[in-house]
Amino acid sequence: MNSRSTAGVIARRPFLCLSLAPLLAGSALAQGNYPGKPVRFVIPFSAGSDQMMRLFLKSMSERASQPFVVDYKPGAATNIGAAYVAQSAPDGYTLFLGTMASNALNKLTYKNLSYDSDAFTTGGMIGIIPSYLLVRADSPFQSVKDLVQAARQKPAGLSYGTHGIGGPNHLVGELFRARAGIKDLVHVAYRGLSESSVDLIGGRIDFMWDAGAITLAQQGKLRALAVAHSERWPTLPNVPTMAEAGYPDVTITSFYMVTAPAGTPASVLDKLNELVNAVLVEPEFRTRMLELNILPKPGTRQEAATFVRQQTAKWAPIVKSLNLSLD
Repeated sequence: MNSRSTAGVIARRPFLCLSLAPLLAGSALAQGNYPGKPVRFVIPFSAGSDQMMRLFLKSMSERASQPFVVDYKPGAATNIGAAYVAQSAPDGYTLFLGTMASNALNKLTYKNLSYDSDAFTTGGMIGIIPSYLLVRADSPFQSVKDLVQAARQKPAGLSYGTHGIGGPNHLVGELFRARAGIKDLVHVAYRGLSESSVDLIGGRIDFMWDAGAITLAQQGKLRALAVAHSERWPTLPNVPTMAEAGYPDVTITSFYMVTAPAGTPASVLDKLNELVNAVLVEPEFRTRMLELNILPKPGTRQEAATFVRQQTAKWAPIVKSLNLSLD
């Protein structure tokens, strides 16, 4: 290139920068005014199982003055919805209801995962919910100790139900078995809460690990022996913890959080976090969440991300010890 052509290129560069300036300014303004249009919120469950999220998104819509529209994409243990959002534009207008399965466990249990769970970033935690050790109302097991003694005396004789292989309840069930020194248990994987709870009430399984079924215990149809949480749950103060039963690390805390594709601008994520936290401290919303046995968990984006990393680190060796590998 001769000196004359080089000078021409240099002379044109300032005009190129100036021509991009309005676009960059417009992009920054759009982020600052987020959300400036309806937001699609993907829920990886079927309609009807998202009572809490309907309340949450209603409040988000009211505060943002833009609709947060539910898009149900159930199936494959949350993988279908997660894959869809992971591949969406990172602009804050396609969000995902992150869960323990989709954002912490599935990358440990699925050998051919169609998305990278690390290809998400968070707008903040919504709430947490623990698992409970449940028996039928007329079960002979009055405590965790009773159940453990029976299981030790009758290897492979006791059965427990969960909502699937590799899910949170299965993993806490196997952690419990190992820590309690139980040689074997029969794990029965169900497709949903209705099937497992019906079989437990009917005596076809001996106990189950579950979060949603605690409502049946509150109705007197089941009995909760313990909660797999670090402290007693605020809505069920009479239910002891697994630590009180002698198993302090038999805990699992599932979560709901707002997640977005990696690369979503920090300004958008910060605005999301601000909206989320504002909803979570609304007295009426908090009361309703607690009625659903979900504890609101306002906090920073960084705290939510750290929580997910901690959960993955906790369960990785458990999954490896079970040699779990799902298709």
